[in-house]
Amino acid sequence: MFLWHNKTKLILLALVLLPSSLHATTTAKQTTILFAVNTPGSAPYLYYDVTTGKYQGVVVDFFNTIAQHKLTVSYLDSNRARSEQLVHTSAVDAFLSSPNWLEHPDDFIYSVPLIRHDSYMYKTSEFSEPFDATKLNGSSVCTRYGFVYPVLQPFFDMHENGLVRVNSSSHETMATMLTKGRCEFAIMSEQNARSIMFNEKFCSNTFYQSLNVINGVELVFVLRPELVDLQAVINEALTKFVNSGAREEALKRHSGDASFPKGKC
Repeated sequence: MFLWHNKTKLILLALVLLPSSLHATTTAKQTTILFAVNTPGSAPYLYYDVTTGKYQGVVVDFFNTIAQHKLTVSYLDSNRARSEQLVHTSAVDAFLSSPNWLEHPDDFIYSVPLIRHDSYMYKTSEFSEPFDATKLNGSSVCTRYGFVYPVLQPFFDMHENGLVRVNSSSHETMATMLTKGRCEFAIMSEQNARSIMFNEKFCSNTFYQSLNVINGVELVFVLRPELVDLQAVINEALTKFVNSGAREEALKRHSGDASFPKGKC
């Protein structure tokens, strides 16, 4: 999905190699924030749009609202574990995550929440009762490679009578694998599922959402601890972004407002 031109690669590499004081510093000049992306992104939050050749999503829309602060954002292809390490070493400035998913959550500072991220189970047939992992010995679950699922991890770790984790490179691939019977369930947030499963690619497929939330966390911007000035700017702007309804408008643009179950077209 990420089709990087050589020139873009060289620019990003140069930015990473610059001293950290040259990016995300609050000065009178234009400030560049290096933002790590969990490749290939995750709609509707932040994803690479092949058609436009640019990053799109709620995160991009939010940063566009604070252009008056002379902030620009450069996005760097990464993954969740690597993103944490890059911010920890000051190679990049920020990424979108939840403290619950980090290996060393005390090493960073955080913005106010962007959105609550509620994860559900999805499958191609109707749920007759709430999802209960203790009753589904040996069932397979499509997951995204590198992602942490705290509620399900104990069942993935079981050698017997647990759940089988089937990793995939993206949420779209997870949905595809679900339709092909490569797994019995797929876990993702409602926003992720809505942006993918109602796409015309899955016109001939049906998808059902579990009757219960599997896990819920707050998504925030994870920042280098020295960027307290940037944290203050983001917090003020993000509060306005949420309270004004701009976030909900952005969500609808990037994931629609359809509801489950999703039937055939």
